[in-house]
Amino acid sequence: MIIAAPVFLGVEAFLILCIVRYRKRDEAPAPQTRGGSRSLGVFFAIPAVIVAVLFPFGESTLMRIQQTETPQVQIRVEGFQWEWTFLYLQEGIFVSGKTLVKPAEMVLPVDEPVKITLTSRDVIHSFFVPDLLFKRDAIPGRTTTFEFTPTQLGTFPAQCAEFCGLWHSKMTFDVKVVTSIDYQAWIKQQRKAAQSITCAPNGTGLSLVAHNISWNAFCLAVPANTPFTVNITNQDSGIEHNFSIYDSFFEKKNYFTAPRITGPATETVNVAGLPPGHYYFQCDVHGPAMSGAFIVQ
Repeated sequence: MIIAAPVFLGVEAFLILCIVRYRKRDEAPAPQTRGGSRSLGVFFAIPAVIVAVLFPFGESTLMRIQQTETPQVQIRVEGFQWEWTFLYLQEGIFVSGKTLVKPAEMVLPVDEPVKITLTSRDVIHSFFVPDLLFKRDAIPGRTTTFEFTPTQLGTFPAQCAEFCGLWHSKMTFDVKVVTSIDYQAWIKQQRKAAQSITCAPNGTGLSLVAHNISWNAFCLAVPANTPFTVNITNQDSGIEHNFSIYDSFFEKKNYFTAPRITGPATETVNVAGLPPGHYYFQCDVHGPAMSGAFIVQ
């Protein structure tokens, strides 16, 4: 405001002066004149000097921001209406927020380079961490890659900075920067929690309900080598969901994919029997944010 106020007042004063001073008062054509070479020279010289002075500073800052390092942590960040998912590619874990209930939290080690691969599952979002002065757009169908190194311990609030729909204001997350020891302990805890998810088969008829972009179950189980059905109820009005089974959240192998249904709607799908093992299910529209363990015994 301090810098802009005198510029605004000066421009407005000059504009009013021109309106009053050069207001047309008769029907005679206005005289046609051309500017002098001296004024044109000054007009082009001043911006040229400003650009020449600022260019080295801008270029050095850009090179520092875009410098590449050997990343110790690689995270795929996916934005969707209206939450975030963080897939830790090296560690084999993921973290996701719960829409309208609990924001996602990205945990990072201090003083270690981090590589982010950013994308969107639906509309344009924006990855914005105000305290780190960092912002990049998440564009559907496009992947953006960047690196940065957190240098300060603490928890920093972040958000989507691109209007993305009804609950845009709720699309927040936290960036928590911890020591390397605490980071390794957190990774170990997340792996242990993921491996501890288990449930026993209860027949061959499964039921899943989607509400507020979340499933009502985080573990499903069926008997091995036996066909089964899944009754999918989508209670989210105007929002698409579906049901898919993969080998893991890396989605290297797909075992089943149901059609997408727009809520409110219900559909029952038939799935062929699977061999014994631990699998992974999700909604392909919202990814790991709507996922769980799928156990075949």
